[in-house]
Amino acid sequence: MIDEKEELLKFKYDLLNDVAIGAESNQGFSEIAFLEYMEPIISDASSLDNIELQQYRNKSKGMRIDGFSYTPLDKTLWGLVVKFSNNNEEVTTITKTDVEKLGKQVAKFLENYDDEKFINSLALTDPGRQIASSISEIPHAIEKYKVLVITDELKSDRMLSKTPDLVSIRDKESEFEIWDLERIYKFAISGNESEPISVDFSDYCENKGVETLQTASITESISSYVCVIPGQVLSNLFDKYGQRLLESNVRTFLSFRGGVNKGMRETLLKHPENFFAYNNGLTVTASEIKTVQGPDSLLITHLENMQIVNGGQTTSTIYFAPREKGTQDGIDFTSIDLSKVFVQMKLTVIKDEEESAKMKIKIAEFSNTQNAIQKADLVSNHPLHMKIEELSRTHSVPAGKNNIETKWFYERARGQYDTNKRKIKTTAALKKYETEHPKHQVFSKTDMAKFENTFRMKPWEVKQGAQENLKKLGIVLVDEWKKDPANFEFAFYKDLISKAILFNGASSSISRADWYKFSVGFRADTVTYTIALLRYILQAQKKDFNLPKIYKAQELSESLAQEIVALGREVRKNLLNDEFRQGNANPSSFGKKPLAWEQFKTIKYELQYIEGTDDVISTGQLQENKDENKSLNEVSSDLNITKKCLEMKPSEWEEIYKFLKRNNITSNNAELRLVEKLSMADESIRGKLRMPEDFEAAWKVKELASKYGYISIEGVS
Repeated sequence: MIDEKEELLKFKYDLLNDVAIGAESNQGFSEIAFLEYMEPIISDASSLDNIELQQYRNKSKGMRIDGFSYTPLDKTLWGLVVKFSNNNEEVTTITKTDVEKLGKQVAKFLENYDDEKFINSLALTDPGRQIASSISEIPHAIEKYKVLVITDELKSDRMLSKTPDLVSIRDKESEFEIWDLERIYKFAISGNESEPISVDFSDYCENKGVETLQTASITESISSYVCVIPGQVLSNLFDKYGQRLLESNVRTFLSFRGGVNKGMRETLLKHPENFFAYNNGLTVTASEIKTVQGPDSLLITHLENMQIVNGGQTTSTIYFAPREKGTQDGIDFTSIDLSKVFVQMKLTVIKDEEESAKMKIKIAEFSNTQNAIQKADLVSNHPLHMKIEELSRTHSVPAGKNNIETKWFYERARGQYDTNKRKIKTTAALKKYETEHPKHQVFSKTDMAKFENTFRMKPWEVKQGAQENLKKLGIVLVDEWKKDPANFEFAFYKDLISKAILFNGASSSISRADWYKFSVGFRADTVTYTIALLRYILQAQKKDFNLPKIYKAQELSESLAQEIVALGREVRKNLLNDEFRQGNANPSSFGKKPLAWEQFKTIKYELQYIEGTDDVISTGQLQENKDENKSLNEVSSDLNITKKCLEMKPSEWEEIYKFLKRNNITSNNAELRLVEKLSMADESIRGKLRMPEDFEAAWKVKELASKYGYISIEGVS
């Protein structure tokens, strides 16, 4: 039996191998590559939507920071710092002393980021000045500081029971969060989209639990409860977990709302005992529950993966109102007594993981009636994600220069690739799997959004961060999917892979350029703006990238790589030019604004390497490609819908049929008969359906049922 230490060492070996590949392909340092590897993991797990990776080191001043992020809903500034051993031969340890030293260095920088004397001591291009400028531009007050230590080492035994204390930063609450090797490993093998929140209410409640009444058990895996949660408990939970406590759709929604709710704040201030009566309460989901019988009622003692899917405004108001400065009607906000505040909480416990994702979408949509919430954008179970996943598993790409047919691997959910690897028992089978699915061809949802939105010439959105870019593109893609899902079949997938090769190839080419190696930095900005600008220049000439050529070769041609490097030099030179930025002091912040794109479009650039080559195609060829893609998508769509209809169990079609009849949703008897035939176990009856017309009609009826609230009992959609 392999012990935990051996598993961790094997995981560390694979992790550092991935980091080394990243460092080599981008001509970077291993420590930077480790940070870049960890950025999407930390972003997802800790709900940090916009991490900026910029390193500043100054031993003489005792300052250090490797990146930062600001989470607006809990008004927390995160300072990132890394300790990288780069040792794949043993599992080493990070000590309490190490962590405290790193914390002091980050804290000192955060204490001084707006100190004029410190800023003036830095050169205009110094990363410290750039980071300080970005933090100074944060539009909201910072209420809390966190130092996030990221390491490929294990926490020492002293830190297992208690995280070290962090010195107060700018007289605000400050604390550590540590991502060590074990935490990285556990998150990687969990397959979760975010790190689950495990709440032990005995740590928060005087009576060791939240009073509740079980109302129903919908199925064996779904149960519901009505609860009363004390305001102080809710505040303490938000203090510990911040915006991680809020389901992603709620975070997206709240980020567009200004300020705390004045009505709720006034009630908290003047009539806290009436808050329960006046407030609509919370809607919460969890994956597991533990209860005990208390003296007066059933008590919830533990919730696993607790998420607030409605009530984010209530939660944040209860947390921030007592922290407000000033008074109202002569009463100081700090006098708010949360011990008198209680909130109704409707809880749904959903044990099945797949069912949970679907239920959360429906619960969030239907429970947010007063303040209409956006429907889920590109959550993992959206049909578009499932479609890309399916296409990536079934279609091999051309052999390319290695003469080996491989597949790109789309991670609809984090960790799918490694999870599949761990299931393989023999060395030969593992080698075959890795040959067919090379690690450099694994891409995630946020990668997909980065490739796609760069090609759509929206580089300022790409620069706003992986999660934010996915949200913005998600709104567009969801609308496009609704209009015609057939546009997202095999032809779309081929083009997406071409865009991935274009983006990754551009990143690698720019990293290897002599001008970049001479003065590194702002690679991400340079890559997305270079590709977008090159396409803008081509379209002005009624041309475009030859995506089919890129797909067939599975790499960039030398001429296209040279053009990207040449234009990239101009892009980066202008990005770092104060006059070009028109008074925007920080290049990174500038790149996140639509103004930046308007400025880059004014650059005069003559094509040097791809003019007259087959790297570009004309308007006529573009139209031919579109017509060919349309036919390819139609064939792919017909086959796909037929397959999906036949894969669904007859019992599922029977449930849909009953739902339609019971709710009188369609009066079209022909459509109902199609669904009825699919509900028959007799294959001879199902076999009488005509392809693809009958299956397309049946699928549309199935989607109509979902629109009106049908939820699959069997977890099939």
